[in-house]
Amino acid sequence: MGLPIGNLTSQFFANVYLNELDQYVKHQLKAKRYLRYVDDFIILERDETTLDYYQESINSFLWEKLTLMAHPGKQFIRPVASGIDFVGYFVKPEYVLVRRRVVGQCRRQMALLANAPLAKRRACAGSYRAHFGFANGYRLTRRWGLTA
Repeated sequence: MGLPIGNLTSQFFANVYLNELDQYVKHQLKAKRYLRYVDDFIILERDETTLDYYQESINSFLWEKLTLMAHPGKQFIRPVASGIDFVGYFVKPEYVLVRRRVVGQCRRQMALLANAPLAKRRACAGSYRAHFGFANGYRLTRRWGLTA
């Protein structure tokens, strides 16, 4: 049913438990462009037939070997040009944007901390600034006063 976000043990156990999936995808399926972060993963491939095969094989492997089911509503095969929503970012070939939900969370969190001690506001701002720094988020950091 997914993993609690932010819990270090969740990240650790996801890496331990899903290592078998990583090995299967890399060594059995021989997928060249496979990326996993905790319990989210993407595979990039030019051939849609190959992606269909990967999807079917991975779903079987997850169930038969790990007793897991991939969320059916979160499995997509589509062109990279349409963008990939992955780990807090929306990635397109030309640019990377911060996911709208993350921007909303930043807005709410900074408003909640308006009267908090300066150290706490700085820590929160630094966290969002770092997240935005991996995207084309310069305007966001300026707009929300997250500059160093």
